[in-house]
Amino acid sequence: MRRLPTLPRFTAIAVVSLVTLLLDAVAPAAEVIQLSESKWDGVVPRGKEVDCIYGDWLLQNDHLVAVIAEALPTRNANMTVRGVGGSLIDLTEKDRQSDQLSAYYPLGARYALEGPVRQEHGKSASLTFAGAAHDGKSKAEVTYALDDEARWLRITTRVTNTSDQPLELTHADSIRADGEFQFGEDAGLGLFWAYDSHWRQAYGTMAEDDRWSFTAGEKQRRGSPALLLEHDDGPPPKLAPGETSQLVRYVFSAADTLGVLATAHELRGNPLVKLSVKVSDPDGPIDGADIEVSSDSGEISAHGKTNAKGQLLARLPAGKYKAVVSAQGRGETTLDLGANDDVARQAQLPAPGYVAAKITGADGEPIACKVQFRGTDGTPSPNFGPDSAIHGVQNLYYTEDGKFRIPLAAGQYDVIVSHGPEFDAVSTTLEVRRGEESPLSAELVRTVDTSGWLSADFHSHSSPSGDNTASQRGRVLNLLAEHVEFAPCTEHNRLTVYDPHLAHFKAARRMLTCCGIELTGRPGSVNHQNAFPLENHPHTQDGGAPLTDEDPVVQIERLAMWDNGSDKLVQTNHPYLVQIVGDRDLDGSPDGGFEKMFSFMDVMEIHPLDRIFEKPESLPSARERGNTIFHWLQLLNLGYRVPGVVNTDAHWNFHGSGGLRNFVKSATDDPSAGSVPDLVHACEHGNIVMSNGPFMEVRAEANVPDQVAEVGEDLDALDGKVKIKVRVQCPNWLEVNRVQVFVNGEPKPELNLTQRTHPAKFHRDTVVFDETIELQLDSDAHLVVACAGEGKTHGDVMGPRGAKKMPVAVGNPIFVDVDGDGFEPNGDLLGLPLPLEPGFKPSKPHEHRH
Repeated sequence: MRRLPTLPRFTAIAVVSLVTLLLDAVAPAAEVIQLSESKWDGVVPRGKEVDCIYGDWLLQNDHLVAVIAEALPTRNANMTVRGVGGSLIDLTEKDRQSDQLSAYYPLGARYALEGPVRQEHGKSASLTFAGAAHDGKSKAEVTYALDDEARWLRITTRVTNTSDQPLELTHADSIRADGEFQFGEDAGLGLFWAYDSHWRQAYGTMAEDDRWSFTAGEKQRRGSPALLLEHDDGPPPKLAPGETSQLVRYVFSAADTLGVLATAHELRGNPLVKLSVKVSDPDGPIDGADIEVSSDSGEISAHGKTNAKGQLLARLPAGKYKAVVSAQGRGETTLDLGANDDVARQAQLPAPGYVAAKITGADGEPIACKVQFRGTDGTPSPNFGPDSAIHGVQNLYYTEDGKFRIPLAAGQYDVIVSHGPEFDAVSTTLEVRRGEESPLSAELVRTVDTSGWLSADFHSHSSPSGDNTASQRGRVLNLLAEHVEFAPCTEHNRLTVYDPHLAHFKAARRMLTCCGIELTGRPGSVNHQNAFPLENHPHTQDGGAPLTDEDPVVQIERLAMWDNGSDKLVQTNHPYLVQIVGDRDLDGSPDGGFEKMFSFMDVMEIHPLDRIFEKPESLPSARERGNTIFHWLQLLNLGYRVPGVVNTDAHWNFHGSGGLRNFVKSATDDPSAGSVPDLVHACEHGNIVMSNGPFMEVRAEANVPDQVAEVGEDLDALDGKVKIKVRVQCPNWLEVNRVQVFVNGEPKPELNLTQRTHPAKFHRDTVVFDETIELQLDSDAHLVVACAGEGKTHGDVMGPRGAKKMPVAVGNPIFVDVDGDGFEPNGDLLGLPLPLEPGFKPSKPHEHRH
């Protein structure tokens, strides 16, 4: 072998030094980045609760990424996580990103922070913010520091008494970790932790000085606790005028509570041993197996989940432990973990049964759908995931293409496969055997013909709204599975879009969407309004949304005029109409209410629909909303031509979307070819049938040739004779047995057709009712047609809540003019006076640009 030449000693040292310098130069160090359009992609953290925008500050190293909100008084993370300027809003591990933090407020958001007043780069990257207390008695500095190799963010607060009196310090931080988070403390470490096991994200916080301990105080509005710091020696002495007190705490993230505990022990300098557990079944490694670790002494109890390789890696203090290992459909086993040194264990679980689904439409093509599994004969129903999840939500499995393979415990199951009320549902039974694959095949047939109409839900929410933590991707899958064909994105006080999620599911052609909003102000009984389409400004505060206002008239006008007065649909959500029309302060006396809102209102929500058959005896108390659909009928009689709509207002993903929908007149039945402006205009004209399932078509004809009107339209019938053609269709899981015509809001007994009184007019086929109803009008009248399945319910297709609901559909009014001078409302309040001022006249609607 040829011998290579040997370098002189000084040359070798020089080469090693050069390599070391080069490695130091390229090794990622802790850094500070202010987020901007050019510093965004590949930089911002990932996770369901990421709320960063341009202008925020990012600290990162090899292990951790954290975002501090720009210190502006107007900086809000979302509708309910407010005043976050200078606070920590995103935090997750660099190599496994799943941000679930809403906000961490050092000093509990009691200071109006500005800055950063200082930035430092080097071995440690840091940002310092400063500001005065809201009570004016002190000032504070808050420094966030991230060292090069640290697995924790160091937060230092310095509080100075700026008053001339001794100051009693309040040592309390605040955390918003919403949704499925569990909370706990470790008194020995002074640690507080929060853990969301489904989204595999945990957080911990502890003081640098181990004489201080974090304890959970009273829970805040959304369920997350305030964090109180208590000292071993009791309350600290009062801070003298001009005196400063400093406190250092660490905040860190991990995939689970095992990881949080390991970091806490590391910070306290406690030695740790390594633990490795591999979990498998006869088919191989198990991803997501639950491992609950507890010490014999009871001091430690923590949880983790295996990765895609079936492995859990953890670090623990030396000691004796046991681990309970379990996984979906496989049962559980227990391991002894005597850990005086590094330890590796393997757990073998029995094989589950598997369900392999292949669900198609009648054309044999893949189809999005919802599949319910209910255990029978002693078999428990599965729990695939929480209400915030995407595919597996409690006992449901949502699929974008009808295909999945999931583990289930051996046993007997009732299975329901559905795709909204235009399709027959498939009900079947399934026996799952351990170690075997059970095929689940179904063909979902579209039996209800809705040609000329698109189904729509104008009001849904997910995590960006701030009042829930449901995955927005899960919301979109929920809408697809329920066959909602048009759904604007309407988060609370934030402009955003569904497009990335539709692209993820390769479903852009299956659902029409656009940017929208629910502008949510106070009072909540009248000051919630949706609008769409609107222009989105990504990565800016609230996506560039308008601000709320305490005056509902100001707020709805601002929304209607947004985007330079662009053409949009403005919808009032779940309103108390009595308050709007005449009783602003709800004292029972007329005061004009917020009546001018009607000038800018295109449609209003009027559900629940079944209450159209109820006539209230009195107005509700101030704490109630009343019978909204009845009050809507009263308003129609007063001359308000504001169409009604229904929406789910879904906030969670367990049977969230799909229970209510609007069938909107459309020139196309293909959502991908649909036009948002055209649908907006159809809604403004009232071309809407509202439904919780049944599909109803209503058309009125006069004796004059070519005089035909659909819902929302006008009809000239100079002889007063009107024929109403009503056609009702239902899938195999819904029944309708009543059709009622309301004339000027009155349910006329002679226009009440039921299966009991007119059995020949009702059928058991998909077309339940297809008849012409004749009536003679003596004066102008608006006609509203409703159908219902009295004594019937939705059954199990729409879940536990939907199972109790009566099938109902209600059409918007057809306005009939019988004297040739245009439709005139009759002013009848249907026996229930409203608080109206003398000389009351309805406001005129605003003009549209079409």
